[in-house]
Amino acid sequence: MIRAYEEEKTPEMYAPRMYALELRHKHLPEIKHLTGLERHPVFCPIVGDYYCGMATTITLHNELLAGRPSAEDIRKKLADYYEGEQFVTVAKELGSGMLESNKGVGTNKLLLTVSGNDELTIVTAQLDNLGKGASGAAVQNMNIMLGMSEKEGL
Repeated sequence: MIRAYEEEKTPEMYAPRMYALELRHKHLPEIKHLTGLERHPVFCPIVGDYYCGMATTITLHNELLAGRPSAEDIRKKLADYYEGEQFVTVAKELGSGMLESNKGVGTNKLLLTVSGNDELTIVTAQLDNLGKGASGAAVQNMNIMLGMSEKEGL
């Protein structure tokens, strides 16, 4: 998709576009495996007119979760889990009520935003898919395995 962004510049590229409409995205098996889900989630990505940046959102039906937590309960749980992490932040509030897909571009940071209510929750991860993506993750994981600072070389 990056090649297409750089080279093609068709009129369609100037508006957000959904893809993987057959709901068989290549990352579904790993999402299912890593989350322990019994079924694949509904996952239909949207690509927009920007070089890098990503906002990934998952929708949750709270009554299907243990203890039936509210969106705020989930936000607090994530905030507690990631407290003190240098590259992951959990938003305290929604701010403008809109989320940008290019938040954090040029960084190794991930921002999690939780919104919703007592019945439904959405969790959105905003990141630079080229910086925080596979290459940044590889360097960060190598640093951890070698006992070095996570941020070395990032």
